[in-house]
Amino acid sequence: MAFWMVGLVAVVVLVALAMRMLKNESLGRERVEAELHDASTPTLEYVVPTGEDPVVVIAALERAGYTVGVDSHGSHQVVLVKCPDSPDQSRAKVREVIANAGVTTPKVETRPRAAVRFSDEP
Repeated sequence: MAFWMVGLVAVVVLVALAMRMLKNESLGRERVEAELHDASTPTLEYVVPTGEDPVVVIAALERAGYTVGVDSHGSHQVVLVKCPDSPDQSRAKVREVIANAGVTTPKVETRPRAAVRFSDEP
């Protein structure tokens, strides 16, 4: 009888730990999103072309050490990139990282990315 009680307690503890980890991750992501949307945070905005997956861009930027988030605006997804110095100083490096990320779509495995333009560029 005690074996089942120990097993039940272990399962409850594991579920509680998993829920706490998920909560902490969710709160951390909310803090990042709030920071990226703060007017005093210097950011670059990259509008992901329709039909492309922003996860490829986000993963490449995070591997390069940038803090990033994504916003959905209608049919477009906008990747927000925090620029540690200023957007003008980070622009070339961020553009290079995005351009080298490739493109993943449901119909095409990977292909080169079109010219990278940020929302503040003509």
